[in-house]
Parts: sequence; structure tokens; C-alpha cells
Amino acid sequence: MFGPNVMVRCLSVPTKRGKGGEAWQYHSRSDVHSKIACWTLLMDCLLECDILLEDARMGRIGFAINHLMVGPINKTLDLVLTRVPPNRGPEGRRTFLEVGLGYGVDLTDDERKQLDALALVFEESEEDVSEVAVAVEAKACMTEHVKALPRLHAEILATGYLAKRAAPHCTVISYTLVNTAESFRSGEKTNSMKQPAAAEAVMEMLKTAIPLCRDHHGLLGYDAVGALAIECRNDGSPVVLSTGPAAPGSDSPINYSRMVRQICASYRHNR
Repeated sequence: MFGPNVMVRCLSVPTKRGKGGEAWQYHSRSDVHSKIACWTLLMDCLLECDILLEDARMGRIGFAINHLMVGPINKTLDLVLTRVPPNRGPEGRRTFLEVGLGYGVDLTDDERKQLDALALVFEESEEDVSEVAVAVEAKACMTEHVKALPRLHAEILATGYLAKRAAPHCTVISYTLVNTAESFRSGEKTNSMKQPAAAEAVMEMLKTAIPLCRDHHGLLGYDAVGALAIECRNDGSPVVLSTGPAAPGSDSPINYSRMVRQICASYRHNR
């Protein structure tokens, strides 16, 4: 899977975010990081899952980033994968690749060639009323991890509940970027972080405190929870994937690749 490498490559390039106009790799008031994280996750799901790739090649799949799910309380989800009605055409819609390029995604020639298989995956419009097959809530915990933990937990819980109420049969995923860097620049201040303990606290919460559907008869919770550990100092130095002790290994239930495989398994089961 090359989604994580594409993501950190893109996040390494500072862009103008926030009201000040200064270029940042990450800014809490911007959703650029979330859009790139969702786009690269969907890329891996579509290319790594045989049944998703088959439907993608047949034009049966649509997607949207920052999509309003309508339910008892409407909620904007960071990413949704939809089932395209058979009578809907592609007119006026951006392709999956065009959306990524619009976000500034930087692809190698080999990566772009692999995306040729997704030429018939088109973006949903705001007016579309489509069946949601997969819904993803994407979060990022970049600094002051322990302070942010209660709010992060509450927001993940609330979104999972509302997504299941809006579309009871869809696959709901929690995906969190967790920063393992020992320092993080925010404005004129550089925060020192107690690593790996700070990132490990977030990972432990994601592993143990997020309800899963399988434990609640499919009525409540997430179908899968995943996390990706990155090192982002936000000072212009390259953003890289973390290989430290806080990074979920292949034996972790919140490992990124396991999350992708679970999305594939759930989509296959519900297809």
C-alpha cells in the first residue's frame, strides 16, 4: 500500500493555511491534511481490494470528501464511498484523480499509472442522493495529545453513532493521524512533547475505548478503527512515517493495513 507514503510526501510541502497566509505543513484551522488523508486511504482501498477494484472499473462506485450524511442529526463525514445508481452518467463530475490533483497530491509516474484503473470513479455532487457503502471519520492528533484526548474521544464516539443512525447498513470507519514527533511548531511557539508516551496514550484510547459494531450486534460503533503514526514537526522538515514504539505494528488491531483489509471485508459482506 502506498497511500501513507503519498500522504507524508504531500504533507511535507508547506501550503498557505489559516488567516495569516503563512505556509504550514499542518494548520488546525485547515482541512487540507484531512482531505489528503482521506484521498490516499480511498486510493489504497480501491487498489488493494479485489471486489472494490472490480466495482471501480465498472463505474459502480462514487465517492465524496466532506459529505453531508442525512439522518436524525445531519453530520458531515470526511469521506464516503457510494453505490452509483445505474442510470447516472459522469457529466460534470470530477474523476478520483482530478480531485486528488486538486488537493495538491504529488504522484510518481508509477502511482499515476496504477490510478488508470480508477478512471470511472467519479465524485458525488451535493445534489446526489446515493446509498452510502462506507463512511470514514478522519481525525488528527498532532500536539498536546493528553489535553486533546477527551475531546478526540468524544468526537469519534458521536460521529460513529450519527453515521450508523443515518445509514445503519454502511461500514463506518475511524481513522486517526497521530503525531510522534518530539517537537511541534505552532505559530511562534514550538511545543516539546513527551514521546512516545503522548502518542501511546492516543493509540491506547483508539484500541480500547472506541466501541465496535461486532460488540454491539451491529447497532452501534465502528466496523474498524485505524491509526497512522507520522512524525511532523511542522517546521518545514520532511514529514515521515513513524517507525517508533508508538506506531501500530502488524499485530495491532488499529494497524493501517488491517483497517484497509477490514473495509474490504465489510464491503464484500454487504455487497
